[in-house]
Amino acid sequence: MNNSLISEDNVTPKSIGELFENALIKATVDEEGDIQITTDMGTVFFVTLLQNKKMLKYLSFFSFKDKVLPEKNLSFLNTLNAGVIFSRFSMPKENVLLSEYFLSYEEGIPSYQVVKSFRLFERVTMGLLSNLIPLI
Repeated sequence: MNNSLISEDNVTPKSIGELFENALIKATVDEEGDIQITTDMGTVFFVTLLQNKKMLKYLSFFSFKDKVLPEKNLSFLNTLNAGVIFSRFSMPKENVLLSEYFLSYEEGIPSYQVVKSFRLFERVTMGLLSNLIPLI
């Protein structure tokens, strides 16, 4: 993969999806413009463009096997967020864990950084969650 600069105006779901495909990462763009990435292990991640903020948002959702007690949520999230600085974890719904990371493309972005940031996001998220496999 080359390290060409993608200008701010050329950051689109199609252009970002093509970067992943060129890096041999399975990516599809849905009708809403979200990029769905399926890893070799079958984990699904998404990349969305927040055009008004000039940001790429990397995210993934995980479900819990058993209900997490509401009084444990804050402590659980604090533990996750204290363990890593690259991803942010939250629980937008009961029994759903969200991992997300934001990357600015204001004034352009190197194509390599889009894919490299995804790989780091995947590695950090899955590494941290590997300790929680019995729960998710």
